[in-house]
Amino acid sequence: IDVRKVDDFENILQTKINGQSESVINTLIRSETPTRIDEVQAFNVFTNKTLTLIMSSYPYRDSDGRVLGACILLRNVTAETNLQTKYLDKSIESVTDPLTSLFTRRYFEEQIHKEIARCKATNTKPSIAIILFDLDKFKSVNDTYGHSAGDFVLVETANVLKRMSRRSDIPGRFGGEELIVIILNSTEIEAAFAAEKFRAAIENHVYEFEEKRIPVTTSVGVSLLKSFTETKEDVLKRADACLYKAKENGRNVAYLDFDQGIMKVKDFINQSKAQIV
Repeated sequence: IDVRKVDDFENILQTKINGQSESVINTLIRSETPTRIDEVQAFNVFTNKTLTLIMSSYPYRDSDGRVLGACILLRNVTAETNLQTKYLDKSIESVTDPLTSLFTRRYFEEQIHKEIARCKATNTKPSIAIILFDLDKFKSVNDTYGHSAGDFVLVETANVLKRMSRRSDIPGRFGGEELIVIILNSTEIEAAFAAEKFRAAIENHVYEFEEKRIPVTTSVGVSLLKSFTETKEDVLKRADACLYKAKENGRNVAYLDFDQGIMKVKDFINQSKAQIV
């Protein structure tokens, strides 16, 4: 373990957000709510190396609600993002869906299998989340606007997922109008925040085809690998059960499978915030 004493965090890691002069660490320390910033480019002063980090802050309060300080979590995802970029550059055409340019089902299932194998080899708990999307009433889009419009909606939604994903995430086409995002190094609350972010982005995106605006929403199911004894079929089955629950409960909503059962993502986020406070 390398322990160092410095006067300022910037003497260890230099972190900046594009367009801002303030460091990421100072931004996180000032935040009064749990905050996560993905793909932070950082420079390690001591090793002279550039890193890619996920940085999160979790403020803690006294009995009166005053913020006393914050727990700052730094997760090094340099290897994952570099590997993902390398894989993309090397074999993008062979592992992507020709219509949406998302990863194929074969590719992302291989990544789940590899994560399970890695956890078995290292005897560690998996930290991979599955977010499954089913575009609401997609058949009516084809019936009302034509199959070309349906293809347009799929491509536009794929673009939304790619734009909102981190470099280490794996957005894919599960089949038909079902899409998927696999998030490496994720907790339940992080997966919940991501699922709601994707759902809202799709709902708010403007789908305009041949001068006609098409309303598009999605139902979402979220699940995480619980142990390395599970299979990819186990986690996908749970995500699908959450997706079915979302469709049963009015669509355009996300549900999460966690240790205590299935819960609406928004309720899970609010409950988690209350526990932190």
